[in-house]
Amino acid sequence: MTSTRRVLSAIALLAALSGVAACGPEDPTAEGVTGGSGSSASPSASPSKTSDSGEAGDGPADDVDGDGKGGDCGKPPTLPAGVLKVKVELMRDAGGFEAAEAKPHCTPNDWIYGADKGDPTKHYVLPGNVKAFLALAAGPGQWKQVDHEQLALHVDRCLAEEIGAPTDDYPKVEAPYGCFGNVYEITLNAKGEVDTMKEIWSV
Repeated sequence: MTSTRRVLSAIALLAALSGVAACGPEDPTAEGVTGGSGSSASPSASPSKTSDSGEAGDGPADDVDGDGKGGDCGKPPTLPAGVLKVKVELMRDAGGFEAAEAKPHCTPNDWIYGADKGDPTKHYVLPGNVKAFLALAAGPGQWKQVDHEQLALHVDRCLAEEIGAPTDDYPKVEAPYGCFGNVYEITLNAKGEVDTMKEIWSV
């Protein structure tokens, strides 16, 4: 009986640890159809909603204390030094954008990243040699590398779609891509410019 309890305890511990590991950052150099576990529990493969949708921006649905730690998400995820998650708010031109820090929020679907309406934004320079990856609409863990122009156009169109801009002015994003809340994982180069930019997939 004791050994059965020990085995069950060990299985439960492993399951809990694997859930926490799923909340880690994406590999900014990932490409193609592979890119991690693909589990929707990962913040990078979860909905990246903001307050405009009435979800993460208003606080987690099960966050009874209002501290971002509600539910059973466990310890909030932390990003490695030099890795940022941002919610793009405005694409000024192909050379740069304004973005707010995207923070983790606990929801029934585990941690998701988003920004609250009115959060301060920062200007980011988007150089021509940025390494960019767009999420594929087929599902989590799938990206395709694109060039600077394709990235800028995609961000601009997704921002327009978010505010309901006329499709005559801003054509809709077409397959194999989609719009997922305008949250990206970025790294910066020595000049402070965006070095890598990877779109975060969500349902």
